[in-house]
Amino acid sequence: MRFNENLTTIVAADLEQSVVPALMGDPGIGKSSFVEALAASMSTRAFILPCNQLAAKEDLTGARLVPYERTDGTQAYKQVFYPHAVVQEAVDYATTHTSEHPILFLDEINRANSDVTSAILTLVTLRRMGQTDLPTNLRLVVAGNDTGNVSPLDEASLSRFAVYHVSPDATTLVQILGDACNPYVKAVLLDHPETVFARSTVALAAVDGSDDSDATASVADLWDAGNDMSQITTPRTIENVSRWLNRIDDTQLSQWLSTQVPVSNGNPATLLDEIIEAHVGATDFATFLVARIAQGLSSPANAATAAVSAPCPPVWNGLHAAAGTSISALTGVIDQTPGNQRSAALLYALTQHDKESTTLVENLIQMSDPSDITDDQLQLLVRLAGAQGLNEANVRIVLDATTSCPAAARMSGLLSIYFG
Repeated sequence: MRFNENLTTIVAADLEQSVVPALMGDPGIGKSSFVEALAASMSTRAFILPCNQLAAKEDLTGARLVPYERTDGTQAYKQVFYPHAVVQEAVDYATTHTSEHPILFLDEINRANSDVTSAILTLVTLRRMGQTDLPTNLRLVVAGNDTGNVSPLDEASLSRFAVYHVSPDATTLVQILGDACNPYVKAVLLDHPETVFARSTVALAAVDGSDDSDATASVADLWDAGNDMSQITTPRTIENVSRWLNRIDDTQLSQWLSTQVPVSNGNPATLLDEIIEAHVGATDFATFLVARIAQGLSSPANAATAAVSAPCPPVWNGLHAAAGTSISALTGVIDQTPGNQRSAALLYALTQHDKESTTLVENLIQMSDPSDITDDQLQLLVRLAGAQGLNEANVRIVLDATTSCPAAARMSGLLSIYFG
C-alpha cells in the first residue's frame, strides 16, 4: 500500500479506535515522515523512537536496581523504572494535552534484538511500562522491515497490529517536501514517479554475485550484504539530494556537468554524474535527474552547457557502408555485431545527419537489446540532447518506436524530455 491520502485515512481510523498500525517496508521509504505528517493532520505531535538503537530492553523500560533502606535500617535493592526519554516525553505531552491524540512511533521494531522486540510487544499489549501507564489518549504506531536481516514476528505478535506493507509514493513525497523540494527533483518525481524507489545496479551485483540488471533484492538485503557501499534511491536519499541541490548554483552545476571523469568501464561520465550517484545511487532516478539538470542548464535562459560528442565506435565504418547497400546486407552485419557495439553505433548514429545514419537508426533500434544500452550511454545521451548534439529526425525514429521496441522504450524517457 502506497503512502498517500488513502493510507492516511485508513491509519487515522485505526488510531481513532485504538488499533495499533504496523507499517512494514524497506528502510528509508518515508515511514517516519508519513507518521509525522499524519500527526500534523491530526493537529498533534509524533514522538519517534528508533528501536534499533536500543542495545537492551532496559534501554526502553529503564529498569534499574537501586539501593534503598529497609525500615530496620538494613540495605536492600528494588527495581525502579525510568522509561526511555522519548516514551516519557510522549507520556508527559499526552498527559498535559488531553484533547489531543499524540502518537508514539516505535520504529524499526524488528531490527532490534529479540529482548527489545519482546519489551515493545509488551508495551503495545499492556500499555504500561513499569509503574507508568500510557495515557488513554496516547496512540501507538509501529514500523519495521518486512525483508532482510530482521527478527521475525510470530502470528501471536502480529495479531496485536493492523499490518500494512507499505511503499513510497512520489506525489506524497513532493507534498511532504513542499516548497523545499528542488525544482529538478520535483520534475523527475512528477514525470517518473516509478523511480521514487530504486536499487543501485552496482549494489545488486554485489548482493547476488552477478551484473544481471533484472536481479532482485530488498534494500534491507543490500545493507545486510556488507560487501558493498553503493547508494540507493529512497525518499530519504531523494530528500537529501534535493536539499543539496538547493545549495548549489547553476554555474557550479554546469561546470560539473562538463567535467569528464575516468570510470572503470571506459564509458564517458561527468563529475555531476558521480555526485548525483553518491546521493541516490546508480539508478534511473539519477539518470533522469542529470537529464533534468542538463535540460535546465541548456535552456535559452541558461546556455552554460558545454559541447559534447559521442565517440565513433570501431564497427561504424562497416555498418555505415552496409547501410548504403541493402537492408538484408545491413541486418546481416548488425546481426554479427556485438550488443555493446550496436548500442554504441546507435548512439553515434543519432548524432549524424546523412541518410545512411537514418537507416542505421531504423534498424539498430529494432535489433538492439535494451540491456545492451548502459547507464553511462544514457547519461551521454542526456548530455548530447542538452548540448543540441542530436539529429532530431533520427531521434523521432526512436520515439515513434517506443511502444513496439524495448530498446526504444529504454531511451525514450530521456529523449522525450528534450523532444517531447
